Amino acid sequence: MSYLSTLQGMSLEQIRSVIEIIQQSSETYMFILDLTVDTYMVAEKATKRFPFPSTVIENCSETLKSVVYPSDYDLLSAELEECRSGEKDIHALEYRWLDRMGRVVWISCKGTVVTGTEGHRLLIGSVSELGKKAKADNITGLRREVRLRLNMESILRDRPESVRYLMRIGIDNFKEINEKEGVEAGDEVLRELAECIIKIVGEGVDVYRLVADEFMIVDTLKNSEKRPCDIYRQIQQAIASMVKNKEYSRFYTVSAGVLEEGFADRTVEELMRFTEFALNEAKRNGRNQVVAFDRAAFDVYLERLNIRKLLRQDVSHDFRGFEVYYQPIVSAEGYRLIGAEALLRWKSEKFGNVSPAVFIPILEESGLIIPVGQYVLWEAAKTCKRWKAYIPEFHINVNLSYVQLYKSDLMRDVERCIQEVGIEPESLVLELTESGYIESDDRIKELFKDLKSRNIDLALDDFGTGYSNMRYLKEIDARTVKIDRTFVVQALKNEYDYNIISHIIDMVHSLGSVVCMEGIEEKEELSKMMATKPDMIQGYYFGKPAPAGQFEEQFLRATDSP
Repeated sequence: MSYLSTLQGMSLEQIRSVIEIIQQSSETYMFILDLTVDTYMVAEKATKRFPFPSTVIENCSETLKSVVYPSDYDLLSAELEECRSGEKDIHALEYRWLDRMGRVVWISCKGTVVTGTEGHRLLIGSVSELGKKAKADNITGLRREVRLRLNMESILRDRPESVRYLMRIGIDNFKEINEKEGVEAGDEVLRELAECIIKIVGEGVDVYRLVADEFMIVDTLKNSEKRPCDIYRQIQQAIASMVKNKEYSRFYTVSAGVLEEGFADRTVEELMRFTEFALNEAKRNGRNQVVAFDRAAFDVYLERLNIRKLLRQDVSHDFRGFEVYYQPIVSAEGYRLIGAEALLRWKSEKFGNVSPAVFIPILEESGLIIPVGQYVLWEAAKTCKRWKAYIPEFHINVNLSYVQLYKSDLMRDVERCIQEVGIEPESLVLELTESGYIESDDRIKELFKDLKSRNIDLALDDFGTGYSNMRYLKEIDARTVKIDRTFVVQALKNEYDYNIISHIIDMVHSLGSVVCMEGIEEKEELSKMMATKPDMIQGYYFGKPAPAGQFEEQFLRATDSP
């Protein structure tokens, strides 16, 4: 401390006067501890925040017991004894005090021992609240992420083998609690959970509060037999018990991500990412559960992030790498070509040709499916208009994502496309997937009615899998039902499923709709499934998806029928 040379040799009262002057412009709490006679002098503003009886305290060792957090007192006492005996002249310690409300406050206490005029050893220094430096949290009494990172850097540098596990815990519905009941209720839940975690993990295991509703447990106890999953179950059970005791007036659950190995040669940033990923996996998998970090799953996640970045770049560069392929749809009567399904493809400079099963979900999650869906719609419409010169009744099927239905003005996009391209509405068929998402949404049903009123046909895709059932035909009023390839394969294997398909087709026909059977790949399959009386056929037997130029050359300009 720069002012110590000035204080050296001054009387105790003179030192106290100087410190009071300095204290007026400082956020810290200045103090003088006379180690020889056990007298403590502290700045007046400290007595307002903490339960000191006055600014001057004799026999302070006893008084400090009411201020210092009980389990930290022995640590402080041993430190001060070293200063008193002359083993140390510098004091630097982070520990906990209790404020006048009994709440835990993490503090950093720093000081230097000087010799007073009467030969007394005086520890002169200052106390600062770590919460004001984002190192501690005054709501839960736990240290914050800044301190976690500092401590973990030291552990990883000196003794990474000592880490048994890291567990990141998050409250599943914390935002809902804050929004419905207020921030004070949220703070109460945070304190409640912090106390619960501390009680269950026991002494010697560090607990930190991270951002918002998250906590981190760091276990470095070599001889502990407690497994992280058991710790989580105890926390889970304790929360359930607290919720029940409060008669479910405030309900919440927690999820957790655990990292139990691979600490050597890792940075703190990597470990934070690993635990965050594991926690997010627990929440993605349904919440109220614990998930162990899985490196293979994390690598897949990183690859998805990389793909999303590349997709965004390609979309912003005029849909670079994207191309629309077309698969023929033929009439069951004479196998005449009557239309095609537009299918999106994407080729990345880094990953090459990427499967639609990989990149389309990423487009949906990121919202990029909206601009990409517009691109596909316009490309398909322009291509359809050109091909109608060969086949006047030709129609084009375009797939819709549930994201487009919910988060874009689909009706406006379709109408604008029809007007700008100059295509008849009857030539456009919109295929609906993920129908389970839309069964009870009145707004979406109104959209379907608007589309039908403008003579734009709807097709129910992948029928026989997932959520699809006959009730959706009425809900959506789809003109076309497409029987999925997986359902067809089952029907080819056993008579029971074959009869089901036959009955489904009869019911669809009775409702005034038509059936397109997908996934026909062999002649024998075609022969058997034709007996069920579909109206249209689509599959590799008649043609695989192909770029527009190749499709046109193979199916429209060719003299021979497919």
